[in-house]
Amino acid sequence: MSKHFRVMILGGGPAGYTAAIRCAQNGLETVLFESRQVGGTCLNRGCIPTKSLLHGAETLCTVREAASVGVNAEFCGYDLDKMYARRDEVVAKLRGGVEKLLKARKITVVNAFASFKDAKTVVADGEEYTADDIIIAAGSVPTALKAEGSELCVNSDYLLEGSNEIPESVAIVGGGVIGVEFAEFLSSLGKKVFVIEYFDRLLLNMDKDVSQYLALALKKKGVSVNCGAAVTRVEKTSDGFRVIFNTAKGENAVEAGLVVVCTGRRAFTESLALDKAGVSTERGVVLTDGNFRTNVENIWAIGDCVGGMMLAHNAAAQGEYVADLIAGRRNGVNLKVVPSCIYTVPEIAAVGLTEQKATEAGYEVSVGKFPLGANGKSLIAGRERGFVKLVFDKKTQKLLGATLYCDRATDMIGELALALANGMGKEELERVIRPHPTVEESIGEAVLASEGRAIHSL
Repeated sequence: MSKHFRVMILGGGPAGYTAAIRCAQNGLETVLFESRQVGGTCLNRGCIPTKSLLHGAETLCTVREAASVGVNAEFCGYDLDKMYARRDEVVAKLRGGVEKLLKARKITVVNAFASFKDAKTVVADGEEYTADDIIIAAGSVPTALKAEGSELCVNSDYLLEGSNEIPESVAIVGGGVIGVEFAEFLSSLGKKVFVIEYFDRLLLNMDKDVSQYLALALKKKGVSVNCGAAVTRVEKTSDGFRVIFNTAKGENAVEAGLVVVCTGRRAFTESLALDKAGVSTERGVVLTDGNFRTNVENIWAIGDCVGGMMLAHNAAAQGEYVADLIAGRRNGVNLKVVPSCIYTVPEIAAVGLTEQKATEAGYEVSVGKFPLGANGKSLIAGRERGFVKLVFDKKTQKLLGATLYCDRATDMIGELALALANGMGKEELERVIRPHPTVEESIGEAVLASEGRAIHSL
């Protein structure tokens, strides 16, 4: 006999567990299926462990640079095992918190993989479960390298789970978000790092100025940046690996003790038996309408498995939105405004359109760009190489997008996401008195710079 619930959720990552909590808050009896750990990739093998390791690396660099600000500190190196232990401690604490929240909300958690039997039934560990509404939140997995010798490579999980050794040299295939964050971490440990990116610049979806600034910053840290490079094969050598790639100048190669593939992620849906439920997909991505409903009326899909911006906060927002729709409640979140954050040094954050994309979309733009070399807090912190860039519609004066390459960028982008989500423009942004000395002052200066009125730059 099957067990019946009002809502079933397949996947316990940010999309799934957030949807489960909101369903419970809305008084809907809910069951959540997760075959690994709640929290999904982000908490266990993604955002959180990465940022924990990056925090250790940043602390390491701070100690190295202490003498430049008059602090005498003896530099004694780092302990990778302790970095890993700290990473695991943070992950365990946050995961435990999610588990307690699910239990407190009386959500049934089934630690097993669930697949469809039909449009209202799933099977997990031999048991059948039915529900009025089903939410697919199956997440994503790392994409594999499509080149000869790909089996010799590892993916991001190698650094984010377990206590694996890191050799003195590492080749990173992929110059997107994951790749550049790993390059930041590994170079801070003193490793020789090679980044091999297929496209002609790092962070292809970011503003071109960010790509240029970041490439220069990584090169200054000793990272070899190779763009416009298509990997053709990976070979085993006597003491490591050789990565062969083609560029406009011909064939090239680098040798390293480890090859990490960071070429992105893909929806993980192949084991769900979606065909038995009649759910339509395209290249593994679940197809949905504007409200995340699939072609089957009672089945919804959210998070990485629907493609788009594969970000934890985007997935969580979708989870809340769909849970409220199922309960017949209004949810006013603007799902078109999703900030992106990258934890390099300095940090990178963006929301909305870049200057290039706004122009391509047909807007006549006015751009305000303020250099961090003129910002007091950035100078104090030694992070003066960077900028705040705002893009406005010249006709309406409304904000179209923002790109920040500066210290604390990931903490500041929320102000600009708020402005964008509410249709604000120059007038509203100019009303704010921002505290001094802060990096945030640069936002106000960038607004003024769009009309040639910035106080601290020409």
